Amino acid sequence: MSTPWAKPEIWDTAAAKYNDAVGRSSRIGAKRLIELSPISRPDARAIDLGAGTGSLTRQLAASFPNLPILGTDISPGMLDALISLDKKKGSQITTQVVDMASPIGGEASEGKFSHVFSTMAIQVLPDPASDGTLGQWARLLKPGGVIAIALWNFDENCGPHAIWNEAATAVDPNYVPPPILTPQAWTGCADLEKGLERSGFLNVKTEVVHLGFDVGKEGFLKFFWESGNPMPVDRQGSFKGDLDKVRVEMEKFLEVKYDRGTRIPLSAAVGVGEKPKTD
Repeated sequence: MSTPWAKPEIWDTAAAKYNDAVGRSSRIGAKRLIELSPISRPDARAIDLGAGTGSLTRQLAASFPNLPILGTDISPGMLDALISLDKKKGSQITTQVVDMASPIGGEASEGKFSHVFSTMAIQVLPDPASDGTLGQWARLLKPGGVIAIALWNFDENCGPHAIWNEAATAVDPNYVPPPILTPQAWTGCADLEKGLERSGFLNVKTEVVHLGFDVGKEGFLKFFWESGNPMPVDRQGSFKGDLDKVRVEMEKFLEVKYDRGTRIPLSAAVGVGEKPKTD
């Protein structure tokens, strides 16, 4: 991978607390993605690329206990957390460290899977349709197999970023936040739909799912200042002023504007498509 957020060590650091806040929103998007991707064929086998702590992997296993699922991530720490959170012992989940930009190798072999899933991970890549990533994901699929992708929807108001921007600029009106994503990264439904179609997938469907980041005031403060998640770490590193003052302003915004952190807007773009049954 070629972006700073694609380094295994930063996700290893975030793994322990990832499920506390981000995982909640991810699970809502993952649930909808599973609903759009029915598991019916007798040779069904799924791979989850960029599985993290298993927001999708564990829900999929709970819904389809006999389904073999390979959960993959570039971060060993994330996969350790996934397994520790898998309370349903005897599930068919296995894991493998995989770089989703070039996933083929080991158990992630060509033509082995009926379903390729990925939630809230693909945005670390500049343009996965142009750089060949989605072409490799297609190679993982059996003919007629399903690809199902969810990503954070930055085409609508993203509460966690808005709260930081508001608080930081209240302290320093000249502060300019860095870009959320690298150039050419996908930001919402339009990019997702076009990318799937450009990569040769058929019957592409996309929609926006409203998730919310409604973890409460204390939950949000813990996420932003204590979780080690790369997003808040990146924002804090970009600010040259007094971060303690930013935290005070953030608390004010959470209290008044975001109803004590119970109404923080956040949405996902989800999309599915099918690999052609014949070349």
